[in-house]
Amino acid sequence: MPSSFYSARVTYANGIAASGVQVRLYDRDAPDGEDDDLTITPGMSDAQGFFTVGYDPSRARDVHRVQRVEPRNPPWDWTPVEREVLEPDPHDSFQPYLLFTYLFQGREVKAVADLKSPHYVYALQEIQEKRFVPSIHGFRFINSFPGFFLPFSIPFFPETQSSSVYGLCGGMSSAALDFFLMNLPVPSQTQVPPTGTPLHQYLYQRQLDSFGMLGAVIRRFIEWMGLPDEGEKGTLKRTLDEFEKIRTRLNRFSPVPLGIQYVKWRDTHQVWQNHQVLALHYTRPTTGEIHLFLYDPNHPGRDDVYIEAHKVSVGQGKEGLRCFQRIGNERAIPLYGFFALPYQPAIPPAILLSG
Repeated sequence: MPSSFYSARVTYANGIAASGVQVRLYDRDAPDGEDDDLTITPGMSDAQGFFTVGYDPSRARDVHRVQRVEPRNPPWDWTPVEREVLEPDPHDSFQPYLLFTYLFQGREVKAVADLKSPHYVYALQEIQEKRFVPSIHGFRFINSFPGFFLPFSIPFFPETQSSSVYGLCGGMSSAALDFFLMNLPVPSQTQVPPTGTPLHQYLYQRQLDSFGMLGAVIRRFIEWMGLPDEGEKGTLKRTLDEFEKIRTRLNRFSPVPLGIQYVKWRDTHQVWQNHQVLALHYTRPTTGEIHLFLYDPNHPGRDDVYIEAHKVSVGQGKEGLRCFQRIGNERAIPLYGFFALPYQPAIPPAILLSG
């Protein structure tokens, strides 16, 4: 029977949970030695990437043979004789690692990683080519919650308390990505979850998480609201810079939370009129044009919501992106720009996993 257990998670390089991965635990020996297999019960990752491997740490204790002179049979016979005995190798050190064995695109792959603290998340090198589809992986209710998001008004933005309806766009975007990366279906309900229910509490917490450390994301929205459109430091140029940063992640099938800039100070002081969505993939239908497809919590169930961006000159030989958000062929919403948001995955509460 195993005397110890080790549990953790394994994902692909783009964060999607890796299932069906066999895990064994070894102790690395000197280059001329054979690594010790400590495994008693191999781990096998489930659909969410969780695994537990049972092992015996005592198997890591290396020994070597030495010649020693000892009494033949004390206390009756003290005649010295030479014997070969096994004793612990003083040069052996415990260097545990995991061996992952799995199938990827029909071929067997092996990977190793040094053992980390329990509940660590290990990332394999391969990319799982799984696409986020809003009508499948997005929430089925609209981003419109009754009541007030904050229990207090913000002195610089008193307008934030002028409405009894609020949005959790950042929370919904982050939570939908959480479910997607964990290979879990989002809750199937079509009605907005009432205040205080487990789903509402989860979305509310993820909304707070989406604001970043000490409200860094809110501060960034405020900064962008004061920027000019044109010029090297304007929102058009910065938006192109942001796209160049996120497109590599999109090419790796890794959705990216975005902040969308709908308003500037010249329009309103209501910073909350800006928005958070999830960027999924992009196309280039014509030269200089980009279609950046989104999961937008304001438009549940729709796979035809995207940002249409055109390259334009912003002066001094620089280029930027002029953008519109399109809701299919129905309408176009002008916007000033967009930027990538920080995201740390979270495991959805168990109470939400039954649907």
